[in-house]
Amino acid sequence: MKKHTPFKYIKIALCILMSFPVCAQEGFILPTLGSQDVFSEKNPSRNNENDSQTIGKKSEQILTNEAQQGFQNLSVEGAKSQLYQYGKGAATQAAQSHVEQLLSPYGHVKTTLNIGDDGGLDGSSLDYLIPWYAGESTLIFNQFSAHSKEGRNIANIGAGIRYNVNKDWMFGVNTFYDYDISRGHRRGSMGSEVWTNFLKLSGNYYIPLSDWKESKDFDNYEERPARGWDVRLQTYLPFYPQLGSSLVYEQYYGDQVALFGTDNLEEDPSSVTLGVDYTPVPLVTIGAGYKQGDSGENELTANMSLDYHIGTPLSKQLDASAVGEMRTLAGSRMDFVDRNNDIVLEYREVRDLDIDVYLKPTNTAPQCILGDDPDEAQAYEGCHWTLNADIKSHRKIASARWVPVGGYSAENTLGLPALSPTSNISTGNNNHWTLTFPAWVSSKAPHANEYDLAVTFSDDKGDSKQSNVVKIKVSEAPVSYQLAIANDPQSDKAVKRNANGKDTVDLEASGTKVSGLQGETTTLTGENLNMNFHAYSVSDKNHEHEVKIHATKDDCDKNTGGLYYVNSPDKGKSTIASTLPGIFSIIAIPAENKSQQTNQVVVDFNAGNKEIVTAIVDTQNPDVNLTATKGNQLLLGHEYKFRVAYDSNKNGQWDPSDRETISDTDKTPIISLINYRWLFDGINPQGEKGGYATSNTDNRNMVIPQTNAQATAVLASAGKSGVQGFELRVDFELSDAGSKLLKGLSPD
Repeated sequence: MKKHTPFKYIKIALCILMSFPVCAQEGFILPTLGSQDVFSEKNPSRNNENDSQTIGKKSEQILTNEAQQGFQNLSVEGAKSQLYQYGKGAATQAAQSHVEQLLSPYGHVKTTLNIGDDGGLDGSSLDYLIPWYAGESTLIFNQFSAHSKEGRNIANIGAGIRYNVNKDWMFGVNTFYDYDISRGHRRGSMGSEVWTNFLKLSGNYYIPLSDWKESKDFDNYEERPARGWDVRLQTYLPFYPQLGSSLVYEQYYGDQVALFGTDNLEEDPSSVTLGVDYTPVPLVTIGAGYKQGDSGENELTANMSLDYHIGTPLSKQLDASAVGEMRTLAGSRMDFVDRNNDIVLEYREVRDLDIDVYLKPTNTAPQCILGDDPDEAQAYEGCHWTLNADIKSHRKIASARWVPVGGYSAENTLGLPALSPTSNISTGNNNHWTLTFPAWVSSKAPHANEYDLAVTFSDDKGDSKQSNVVKIKVSEAPVSYQLAIANDPQSDKAVKRNANGKDTVDLEASGTKVSGLQGETTTLTGENLNMNFHAYSVSDKNHEHEVKIHATKDDCDKNTGGLYYVNSPDKGKSTIASTLPGIFSIIAIPAENKSQQTNQVVVDFNAGNKEIVTAIVDTQNPDVNLTATKGNQLLLGHEYKFRVAYDSNKNGQWDPSDRETISDTDKTPIISLINYRWLFDGINPQGEKGGYATSNTDNRNMVIPQTNAQATAVLASAGKSGVQGFELRVDFELSDAGSKLLKGLSPD
């Protein structure tokens, strides 16, 4: 193949550029544009004669040029080659002229026609802008483009609006739909423009509208339009408008994007293109550009286009002095949108056989979730989890099974279903199975409560694939322990008894374990409640000095007395009594897990016949103790009274007959020696929480307001329901003076 030097290409370009003024002067034939013909058609024979003479002269020139290069280079093949290229160029020029003449009455046309040696049109393009409305400041238009590049035929359809803010600035927006006719790819774009004299700034954002398709460029690959954007700047010299420059920054996104062609697939590539163009006359523009990628790729481009301006006389389009007007805002109003009409493609490799298994808590109670990782799940025994699989295969699944690492049964141990391609496993990501965390095993082995699991499947071709391994870690479900007093009708958390060795307190521990998909609880049986009971003085807040509970009454000190078991602890239950006066805080601790404990209950073992009992009564029914009956509703407008007395009949509860004075002779009311405060206890049906009454009700009767709206007079936080739905209670204590006065007095 004959090599051409860069110097020869420069000479050819200069010849082309210098020929345009000559063509305008010597009768070069171009299509009629609706104005007066520049060349007469009255003597067509003369024009044909000129054409024949031109071809003849060209043939002579080719032969002469060959001869001038040296006799040794003169050959029939060389002459035939140059004549063929000249003929192809003449045909191309004639076709371009015909297309532009056909479309010119309806808009603005730009064509680039390239006929290859094989007759193909690769590299050719047609741009067509139709103004539907062209007002003084507003232009509404459609733009149609079609081009062929690297074997792909692409069509572009767009619409836009341009608005002249003033004589110096124009703003525009546009949207385009791009369609790859050869491969079926679809892409959309949104663009904006800001133009002024001798400067154009535009930007475009490209959005893929079609999904992945089998690639025609690579085997086992898929392709689709790449998402991306660009910013484009065009500038021209006011003093020499024929010369222009451009700057383009492009950014596309994807793991393998062909911004520089299929030989250079890059991740999220970007590029900068610097270009120069020369417009000797308005009809023709020649340009060159240098494109540099962020990974070192580069590309040189060159192009020449015919830009046909509708309604403009041909003489003006071939007038070099008219180029300056093209660079003004008014002269460029009908210019084409500057964008990338090529659809840049993104590629990805097709994995014919792949499976990814991952764990995810779905509708799992938050208290169940101890560790949430796609490859490892940790939860309490009895909790549920979702095992998921994403399977990629172009073929049908023929078989599948669990692969439990360690030899256990996934179906029996984890509650998973047997896998079947006909019912519960398929290609795609719609594979979900619920597993149940098995019972926690008490073992010293470090991995006794860990289960590794994978999935393997085969397709109908016989190929098989095993998934990644996921880990299921089981933790012992937490137990919530409670302690209550079982033999007191008024309270299960606090009780008063005589320290006489006869009055008893029944203690009962219970426990619940978290389990299930929604965090359901399971009550522990007595066999699982091996509890030890511990007593402390109520003043020992940190439980630093334990008060021993003796096994029997006989084990207690004969002088000071002590706490002792009437019934030894068994299955969480026990009964205690005391010959030691005092107020004690009692808790229970599991024998196997000393890090946990129950709530505390308070037992007041007092010194016998000096016990004080209390009651809350309605003044309209003063003999009924409301604290002994649960669920009493507070009545609007009623007055409630706190009553304090000696337990005269020693039955451990208030009775109307109990004495409420210091003695039969000293009529001082015992309540006068006590400080007390009212409490609205609990949560009402509206979800509002109660609280202490206002301080102006301390040490006096409680009068419930006549209406709920007045309830804030006794409960500052009262809502629309007032004090309805709360239980009335009293916090009280003997004053120091009262304690001294009552000490040693008999209830008789």
